[in-house]
Amino acid sequence: MNTAPQKMPVESDLGLCISRSDSSTEGNSFDEIIVGRHAKISFNRTLRIPEDGKTYPLPAGMGRLPIHRVEDYADKVPEPWLKEGGYFIPLYQSEALFLELNGPKWHPSIAKVCVGRVNAISGELYSEKLSSHKQDYVVIPDQHWLDGINSGNGVVRQFVAMPLGKGYTIEAQISDEEIHGGFQLLIFDAAVGRFPDRDPAIDKLIEKLKKARSLSLHDDHFLNYEEEELYCSLFGKEVETSPGGPSVLFQMAEDEPMGIAAGGNIEQMIIADSYGIDSWDKNRTQALTIHLVNSLSYKNITGKNPPLSPITKVEYENSGIPWFSFYDENVPKVAGASLFKRILGVSEIANRRGEAAGDSKRAMNISPDKIRKIRTPDAAEAAEAYRIRAYESAAKSEWKRALSEISNAIDLSGKKKASDFALRCCCNYNLENYTDGEVDGSLGLEINSESKDARSWRAYCRLATGDHEGLKEDADVLASRSETAIFGFEMRAEAAMLSGRYQDAINDALNIRKLDVNHARAERILTEARLKASPK
Repeated sequence: MNTAPQKMPVESDLGLCISRSDSSTEGNSFDEIIVGRHAKISFNRTLRIPEDGKTYPLPAGMGRLPIHRVEDYADKVPEPWLKEGGYFIPLYQSEALFLELNGPKWHPSIAKVCVGRVNAISGELYSEKLSSHKQDYVVIPDQHWLDGINSGNGVVRQFVAMPLGKGYTIEAQISDEEIHGGFQLLIFDAAVGRFPDRDPAIDKLIEKLKKARSLSLHDDHFLNYEEEELYCSLFGKEVETSPGGPSVLFQMAEDEPMGIAAGGNIEQMIIADSYGIDSWDKNRTQALTIHLVNSLSYKNITGKNPPLSPITKVEYENSGIPWFSFYDENVPKVAGASLFKRILGVSEIANRRGEAAGDSKRAMNISPDKIRKIRTPDAAEAAEAYRIRAYESAAKSEWKRALSEISNAIDLSGKKKASDFALRCCCNYNLENYTDGEVDGSLGLEINSESKDARSWRAYCRLATGDHEGLKEDADVLASRSETAIFGFEMRAEAAMLSGRYQDAINDALNIRKLDVNHARAERILTEARLKASPK
């Protein structure tokens, strides 16, 4: 992660709000953790909201934090980290952040999120067991963001980084000790067989092709689609943030471990599990530890400068960056944790001690026109957003990005579209993934046998793989339709040339000439076919 202008989430016309920073790495850092095959987690910087008793909308994201593996810095990190392993991220003291949780809708998973080994949803101490009577986890991807601890009534107390040993953290107030700090995550995969491991339409087509053409296709040949990013670069908009420092309680002068304290109130519901506790495999879990380091520690460990200081309240107000109101009455939510009712925020503790709290309690005036109304994006909305993005990428010949985006659209779509598979076929052809492209073209034609795009791109893929008979099959159909006749004759002529039927190629080239006397490719085919057809 570098210190280039950061990205913030903006609302699309569909009401979908997704933010991420670029996936490029700096050194050996990265911006998300992939857990198993179905969950992805990242950490986003955001504005620290006031602790003034008011409840604020969701603040915008200011870019993902760089993530490093502990093992990559074994000679520089604290010794206890080596026993726990995991990862570390840099934060300024009193800086706020939120978790971004991604995964395919057709194969959800769940995550227990703990701060200093205190469960952020239930307020209870860390446990690897799943409770049958209380939800103490979030569902991925239903809970796309988590900004703080669950204080109830659709409100969370913002995650704020503070040093250990000074009594500010949630860990100190719940467990009366401060030794762990950071985040502890426990990811549970779905029970075997509860959800598909990949798009069911792909399995259906694989079996169909095996029977029809005796293809020997390995199952993992098609698994790359589910590994691709689920919420990536949608409707991103860059905004520069000032290098001015954050509103902090202390200057960064010591190399000390960090934990999570409670900040101001944010409107955010913890979405209830609609799948049921039996949907999750208690034995298929992965535990992650995320250590927090301040700017000095980060520099000492990595030799790199941390990201720029977060944006201040004044800068946020003056820049016109929007807020987001996230609510959907139709989505059931989890009740607040009673243990969190006695949690004091950073400013409350500082005031009781007579310590400086900067402007952390100064209220922010939010104009109604700065609040973007968003709700839980359903699969259809997310699919359409990816679809739009995929066509934009394809128009710029960014085939790899377009492939990822249209694959996400297909994964999220309840009703499959022939045009989606046609576009993916086009992307695969341009990336020279011809077999994959042929599969996608076939999927599109299975949905709509009249799709000229699916058939045309499948014809290109078959031409590239030397499938003469399959190419002729598509070309015959295309040639029979007025809007695709020239292309159909062209493809059929190519198939005839490949299989040595030169007179057929000549006939099709002449058919093209009748429709377009100046068709250069027809003239080339005609010349070559006549040369090869003439006796030596």
